[in-house]
Amino acid sequence: MSCGKCVAEKLKKQQTGIDMATKKILIVGASGLVGTAALKLFSNRDGWDVVAVSRRPPFVPLGRAQHISVDLLDAPHCREVFSSMGDVTHVAYTAVNEQQGNMVAGWQDPVQAAKNLAMLSHTLDPLLEVAKGFQHISLMHGMKAYGSHLWDRVMPIPFKESQPRIPHENFYYHQEDYIAAKKAGHHWSSTFFRTAMIAGDAIGSNMNSYLVLGIFAALRKEAGLPLPMPSGPSMITDVADADLLAEGIAWAAEAPAARNETFNITNGDIFSLHDAFPIVADSLKMELGQPESFDIIAELRKLLHLWPGMVRKYGLRAPDDLQTLFGESLEVGGAWTAPIAAADVVRYGIASTVKIHQAGFHSVIDTADMIRKYMGRYQELGIIPPVG
Repeated sequence: MSCGKCVAEKLKKQQTGIDMATKKILIVGASGLVGTAALKLFSNRDGWDVVAVSRRPPFVPLGRAQHISVDLLDAPHCREVFSSMGDVTHVAYTAVNEQQGNMVAGWQDPVQAAKNLAMLSHTLDPLLEVAKGFQHISLMHGMKAYGSHLWDRVMPIPFKESQPRIPHENFYYHQEDYIAAKKAGHHWSSTFFRTAMIAGDAIGSNMNSYLVLGIFAALRKEAGLPLPMPSGPSMITDVADADLLAEGIAWAAEAPAARNETFNITNGDIFSLHDAFPIVADSLKMELGQPESFDIIAELRKLLHLWPGMVRKYGLRAPDDLQTLFGESLEVGGAWTAPIAAADVVRYGIASTVKIHQAGFHSVIDTADMIRKYMGRYQELGIIPPVG
């Protein structure tokens, strides 16, 4: 190592309290949208050792990372795995367990909340017993912390981190309370991120609406049909690029301004869902149809018989099994064309990101550019057929 680099790392340690040569991050939920993005970022960043855990192996290459298959609901196995990780200094906790078959109902289910709290405790309880140099954990939450899923309530616009909790069953609150109690009297810190509708390049994830839209478009193109344009009012909402969220996790790992804070984090703009359709049609070089009323999930299911043949025809890496491909994403993917009253267009999903920008995180991305990026990446990864 050059003298200049030694001096730089020493200065960095003095400024941040972090030894650049001994950072090791545990990415929990590494096969999901945010976990996949964090895996890609940290495994290609100097100064970090990476261990990725998830039940399924990540779809993307591991790079320099090590992957361990772990079911976070299996307490004995978690204790065996995490009690051997005494050199971990950071955690990116992106795991979530959704209720199969009725994901939306699970968002207020005490049993489901207890599962998600157990997964976090099964990870941290044994880890913190041995990781004496532990410094920081980032946890990925969402706008349901503000009750965005409670359609019988009128929500303030925009959502701000200073808003009080809404009394209801919400595992985010349980995890927040657990972390607060766990770190009492210790020097490590936490950062909670609250994000919006996420786009990423994982498969089998429970909330990947953009994969639903991309595969729907690919199926329509294969059938010789245009991509229909939804008619009627379109929800205006926040969107979050998984790559940007990974950047936020990397920033929070070392930024003093992020310690023991909660931040909204989104792309930085707002987006009308229906505007994604012409962008996707252009990205896949297909015709955009006239506006019409339709149910995207019902129309997608009509064409799913084509999918196994497309996987073979184009040599795709994507699975031909529906559950493996989408996870529970079909349940939320219906939002692309769901009827919505004009009065509800801007009622939900708009969050202020002033706090995180003032704290020093300034990454943003135009959502239209993000959609183009992922439609291209789905082709590069062999999830949908290539164009041309």
